[in-house]
Amino acid sequence: MIILIERSFGEKGYVGETYVMAKLMKDFNIASVKVPQQYFSYDLITANNKRLEVKTGLIRKSERKHENYPTYYSDTWEFRRSKKQHSEGSSDFVVCLGFQSKDFSDEPRCFIIPTKELRGLSEVIKISAKSNRKGKLKYWEHEDKWEYIIKNKSNLQSNDL
Repeated sequence: MIILIERSFGEKGYVGETYVMAKLMKDFNIASVKVPQQYFSYDLITANNKRLEVKTGLIRKSERKHENYPTYYSDTWEFRRSKKQHSEGSSDFVVCLGFQSKDFSDEPRCFIIPTKELRGLSEVIKISAKSNRKGKLKYWEHEDKWEYIIKNKSNLQSNDL
């Protein structure tokens, strides 16, 4: 008999950070910036000085209400950022890892979003879990864009994002 234990908020974060570190290990030395009693607006920093804010999420039912229409439910990942993480110079990229299963046994969907695209927006990033839907889905153009991180800062052009 397998018993699933709900992971704490902090444990979910470590799962995501460990995944990103393993994913980028072949290209970089990665350092965690976790220091007791110190706050950093990012979680990891790469050897080419890219600051990464890692967000880990599980699928949840999202409710959308529209006037004169029935309530619509969809599967989404939600990632929360603090006010401090919204400030200028906080990080270069937000890496959102969306897991399908509560035990993190599946491979996550990875969205590498340039932080500048999130400035001035809500503290919550919502990404639809349905990739096969018709039309453009918000942030799906950033799925698996690890090359954003791997490129040197001097080579990163605004039209690459």
